[in-house]
Amino acid sequence: MSPESHPHRRFSRRSILRAGSVAAGFAALGGPTALASIALAGEVIINPFAGYPTSDGWWDHINRGSLGGIDYVMGVGTPLRACASGQLLINWNNGTGGYTATVVMANGMRSQYLHLSGFNGGERMVRQGEIVGYSGGAAGAPGSGSSTGPHLHWHMVTSGGTRVNPLDYVGVSSGGIGGGLPLEDRRLGHLGTAGGWVHMLSDLVLPGNTTYGAFSPGAGQSPRAMANVDGVMRLVYGGSNGWTTMSSGLAMAPGAPLTVLRTPASPSAQVFTLEGGRLWHTFDGNGWRKLPSSVTVSGNCTFSMTANGTDVHGLFNDNGRLFHVWADGSGWHKGDTGVNLEPGADLVAVIQPGGSLQGLSLEYGRVHHIFGANGRWNRIPTTAALPTGTPIAGRAGNGWPQLVANHNGAITHVWGTSSGWMCVPTGRTTNPGRRISLVEDVASAPLVGLTL
Repeated sequence: MSPESHPHRRFSRRSILRAGSVAAGFAALGGPTALASIALAGEVIINPFAGYPTSDGWWDHINRGSLGGIDYVMGVGTPLRACASGQLLINWNNGTGGYTATVVMANGMRSQYLHLSGFNGGERMVRQGEIVGYSGGAAGAPGSGSSTGPHLHWHMVTSGGTRVNPLDYVGVSSGGIGGGLPLEDRRLGHLGTAGGWVHMLSDLVLPGNTTYGAFSPGAGQSPRAMANVDGVMRLVYGGSNGWTTMSSGLAMAPGAPLTVLRTPASPSAQVFTLEGGRLWHTFDGNGWRKLPSSVTVSGNCTFSMTANGTDVHGLFNDNGRLFHVWADGSGWHKGDTGVNLEPGADLVAVIQPGGSLQGLSLEYGRVHHIFGANGRWNRIPTTAALPTGTPIAGRAGNGWPQLVANHNGAITHVWGTSSGWMCVPTGRTTNPGRRISLVEDVASAPLVGLTL
């Protein structure tokens, strides 16, 4: 079958900083290409080949060094229908891929069929379900490329140039795992409060199992993210040509949760993940390194990390018990706070301007304030009511930590005042379930972050 492989592109601290110089000219809340024109905004990707057996799956390709794809067993000449509407492009000489049909969707996403025996007409706009070509792959036949047997190779490519698994975007009823969401539901969003709340979707589409954490490359620059994209750590950043990604080549457990922060000790981001029942620390030390910590966790653990100078702190909800996790010059530590939480409830940790570690948890339909006082940890319910399971992100504030929540599609701001807690919709909306990640910065800076 087709190898379609080349080495992962690695990035270093220098390359991240160089990317920052590109992003410096990008407007605080997105550049001129931040909003994509979606001609068929509600269209859901379909799998036209759900009835055919596969000979090689996505991870079969990855494990042998390919960039990824799915091989469907089908006879030469089988009609191939477009999985989505868009501009059909034809390539008669795509190297190992042979004859290749590409459908470019309105948001820049591309669907590619490789090893064809022929095309159905020329380049044009096509509708979803329209026949664009015919399968091939017979060894040595025109259009087969490097294929050694009849089959169809299918993959998709994001507008940022990342090859992705089509089944991440396809509904379960059509042989996929993506839930059948429209593509705009998987576009990276840019959130901020410069002159009022703004939420803009970029043209960068990421797979449905992507986990990520935002961070700031410097004052006045757009946030970036470190993301776990299909098991590979990638830098996500905006430049004058829009948002894109760059691979580190570093493997992660697909879907593993992560949090990202920066400390004065390192100008590049530090990434923390939970994999295999353990906290892992990933950082750039003259080349990216991924090290296991001594902190072990259960399979039902949520967590959030923050930093106080060079010391790293975290709050962990490990199966309904709150733990304080920290790293200093003597190593990693995990301390039981004696506080019980709702098992599985999400939480955020922040370092307040005065240096104290505080947090907010969302459990039993209410935001709770976590802090230490009088030699003990406290968890106090606030008046801010939000449904349990609402995606939340937090940051330090003036006296109290603050949250931004996706309350069933309404972006909502939660913060404390001397008169009590406020829970106010911002007037911005998004897709229900979209996750939010805020950039940690000085308490007086405008709130800014990313959504996905």
